[in-house]
Amino acid sequence: MSKRIALTVDLEPDWGVRGTRAFQEVTPRFLRFLEDRRMRATFFVVSSLTKASPIMISALAERNEVASHGCTHRLLDRLDEAEVQREMRASRERLQACGVKVEGFRAPYFRRCKEFFKHLAEAGYRYDASMGSVVLSPVNWWLHRMPCPYQRDSVYEFPTSAMGMGLLPLSLTWLRFCAPLTRRLLPGSASLIYLHLHDFLPAETASCLPLPLRRLLTRNCGERAWAILDRSLDALSAEFTTCGDMLGDYLARESAGRVQVN
Repeated sequence: MSKRIALTVDLEPDWGVRGTRAFQEVTPRFLRFLEDRRMRATFFVVSSLTKASPIMISALAERNEVASHGCTHRLLDRLDEAEVQREMRASRERLQACGVKVEGFRAPYFRRCKEFFKHLAEAGYRYDASMGSVVLSPVNWWLHRMPCPYQRDSVYEFPTSAMGMGLLPLSLTWLRFCAPLTRRLLPGSASLIYLHLHDFLPAETASCLPLPLRRLLTRNCGERAWAILDRSLDALSAEFTTCGDMLGDYLARESAGRVQVN
């Protein structure tokens, strides 16, 4: 059996701040990209985007998986308990109102709050993909060595894989930033890769960001990002699929193991 990697996509306001150009313009092309390569992905969607096009949410779920990225892309660790619960519950309800099944969650910027896993379970999620750091951190080195998925309380966790020296998260943002050294930084083994659809927007769409951050986040964006992603996926040489499928396979193996033991 070939190795499997969860291909995950954060679908949020452009550059995490405002605008829906990536949602409206990049989504159809990315869906064709997945279909041409016979890949599937999990889209972590900010549910406020349903106002822009509920039909697009349904299109995402035709061949792929839709999960929640919150209602508004606000940082959970800056919200009170009631607001956290709303971000988790209401986002799932809005997405499911578009006719899709939602089992997974990812916190914006991987910023988790107190009693995070308790709130996830109470909101009805089966799994999470928020463990990691979006910047250089030893946390990514540690998580890269964790099983994927693994059980955390009553929720299953998909930890972030690492690249480079094990400190950077395996994301298209960092693959773009490190190009042309991207190939050398790819890990020998990985379980999860993530990207944002605004990675494929032209640099001028990031004018809402402070200049230093804009320069960092827009390096090799737009059309160059497509080429970097294409080469990186080829180099990783795996079957790219959804978190939901990987969790289903994991639970089936666990069940079969218990049956054999008994």
